[in-house]
Amino acid sequence: MRRRFSIALVLLLGLVGPSAAFAQSTYVGAALVGDVLRTTHTDVSIGPDNSTDGEAIGFALRVGTPLGSRWGIELEFARPGEIESEFNGSIPLASGIDSLALLQSSRLVPPGVTLPQVFPPILPYRLQSTQRHSTLSTSVWFNQSVSPRVSLVYLAGMGFYRATYESNSRFEILPALPAISTIPTGFPSFTTKTVNYGVRPLVGFEVRIKLTENADLVPGIRLHGLESAWLLRPAVGLAWNF
Repeated sequence: MRRRFSIALVLLLGLVGPSAAFAQSTYVGAALVGDVLRTTHTDVSIGPDNSTDGEAIGFALRVGTPLGSRWGIELEFARPGEIESEFNGSIPLASGIDSLALLQSSRLVPPGVTLPQVFPPILPYRLQSTQRHSTLSTSVWFNQSVSPRVSLVYLAGMGFYRATYESNSRFEILPALPAISTIPTGFPSFTTKTVNYGVRPLVGFEVRIKLTENADLVPGIRLHGLESAWLLRPAVGLAWNF
């Protein structure tokens, strides 16, 4: 019985000892982050993939402080780059569209002029979009030391995000009409911009590797919840301890 108690005491001291050697203190940090966005979408077998998934690179600034021997709080601001997407497709048109009447009603073609069909049976379009997800995150972390120079950090909290989505759509008319330069070969483009604000949970995992007395190398990964999407954010940065 005493032997078992001695073994348990040695193991406990072995766990507590490294924790004391890797004492967490108030810190500030900067990191290079990568956004990996996965959104809810529908795949159609007869058409292109209209997913807005994508990747981008950005930066993050962090400040944290311990509230106990092994846990504390952190505030992070992350500003990623834009995720770009492009879609191409076509819209079937009714065969009864009178393109000549449409052009004459807009006074682009004088009465009595005969023109070929301007609008094809299928009208192609192109949609270009950009999106960005900036976050201000508050989290609680728990520190588990594995050696005097290395510790594991587990995080959980809430992310306040600002999502911007901008799209530009354009419809093209395929047949060219070189004889009459005043006839447009496409419709005007349309640009829309949407800004969404929200709050979603986040979880994360990091490794703190002590480089010097005050500097730590901090690689890690965080998962943010978004509206109908997941945002996976790997990062590698430096933290300065005070």
